[in-house]
This record gives sequence, structure tokens and C-alpha cells, in this order.
Amino acid sequence: MAKKKKQYKRSTFDKIVNVICYVLLVYFSINEFSHLYRELDTIKKAPELYERHYTFNSTFPFVGSYFLMKPEGYNPKYKYPLVVDLHGISKHAYAAEQLADPKFRKRYPFFVMIPIAPVRAFWLSPNDKAYRMPRNIPYPDHFTHVITAVNDLKEEYQIDENKIILTGHSMGASAVIGALDRYPHTFSAGIASAGAWSPNEISNIKKPLFIYHGTNDRQVPVSFSMQIKNAARSQKKLMDVLFLKGQGHSIGTLVYGNSRVWDDVLKVVK
Repeated sequence: MAKKKKQYKRSTFDKIVNVICYVLLVYFSINEFSHLYRELDTIKKAPELYERHYTFNSTFPFVGSYFLMKPEGYNPKYKYPLVVDLHGISKHAYAAEQLADPKFRKRYPFFVMIPIAPVRAFWLSPNDKAYRMPRNIPYPDHFTHVITAVNDLKEEYQIDENKIILTGHSMGASAVIGALDRYPHTFSAGIASAGAWSPNEISNIKKPLFIYHGTNDRQVPVSFSMQIKNAARSQKKLMDVLFLKGQGHSIGTLVYGNSRVWDDVLKVVK
């Protein structure tokens, strides 16, 4: 007579550990891939204008996500400028929000792209540790997915490669400065509001850069932009650093809602 195999029952402790592991796995998946389903307030304000797209490359988490607004009355016979707007930690894409306004859409027929970063990711981090934003757990910078998205758009649509403008606020602004240094031939100009970057890492910037910063900014002190301005002056860089007197950190609407800002950048990318 065959012997019955002994049945083992999991202890209460094992069950609790399993539940905790499942919860952590679900949390990890939701958190690390939140950029694939998350929508910024900018998108919610103009859901009929922005369409979600995805990118794939070898940088973790291997899948990127961005929203795209096409120019009003897009005609494939013409080439159009592309504005890439990098949101900050607070998830505001101020430039894209302003360019979705009917008056701005008519005046500035741009492609507008809003990449979405994972919750714990930064766009770009400077090599200088003194200027890095703190993070509890190491995470790859997400800017390679921005480059992938830009390349995809250039293949699919009529993009004027001489008018690819990189913009961003706060964390996004920091990446604008860094990206113009690390990718000097990808972007035609940059607009950064309330950002911070190492003044020792701007020597490779070859394209026009407009920096805006509020003098009363308590989140990202204006001293960061002052250092950039001094370094740019010593290196004779084509850089315009403007200080907004009495303004705090949330200057995005004030900057990108000003048509003069867009007129100025279009003059230098002609």
C-alpha cells in the first residue's frame, strides 16, 4: 500500500510574509510604471488636444510615455517647430499648458510634446554632487526616453530640426540646462524657469538658452541661476538669465504665458 505524502501547511507567519511580498510587488509595479498611465493637470485641461504615445529603449524602466499636441491645421507639406516641455516634481507642464490656449495655438503652430517621468526619476542629474537633488534610492535618469521620443517624431512628422525647443520648470528646467550641454546638437534652444544646474557643466552649450528665476524663490534659490549667469559670462555663452523681482518658485505661467518669451526664442532659431 502506497504511503500518502505528508501535507505541509503554511504557517501564519509565512502567509503574512507572502501577503507583504504581493503588496510590495503591486506597489512597485504601480509606482515604477506610473508614467505609463498618469496624466498631468495640463492634459486634463485639454484632453482633446493631447494624445498619449510610448517609447522603448534600453534604459530602465525600458518604456517611456509622452503626450503630443499637433499644430492646428497640420499640413505635411510644411515643417513645424517642436516644443518639448519637461514637467517638474510638482508635475506642472506650464509651457504646454499655455501653448494649448486657442490664442497661442493660432499664433504659434507648434508640435508640443510632454514627456512623463516615473515618480522617482529625474530627467537629468549633474555629475557635480553638490548640485544633485537628493534621492533615497538610485534610479536611472529618464532623459534618454525624451531623446527617443524626439527621434520618433522626426521620423513620423514634418519637424523642423532647426526649431526644436526644449523647455521646463523646476526639475524640468534643470534638465533643460543639462541637456543643452550634453546634447548640443539635438536642440535648437532652451527655456528654463526656476531650475538649478552645476555652473561647471555648461561649457559644451552651443545653442541659445533663456533662464528665468524669481528672486524670492524659496524652493530653488535664485543663487543657482546667478552662478550659471556668472559662469556663462566668463565663457561667453549665448545665454540670457532674467530675474523676476519679487516672484517665488511658481513662475511657470508668468513665463510661458508671455508671448514675448516665444517671440524671442523664435528669433534665435531662425
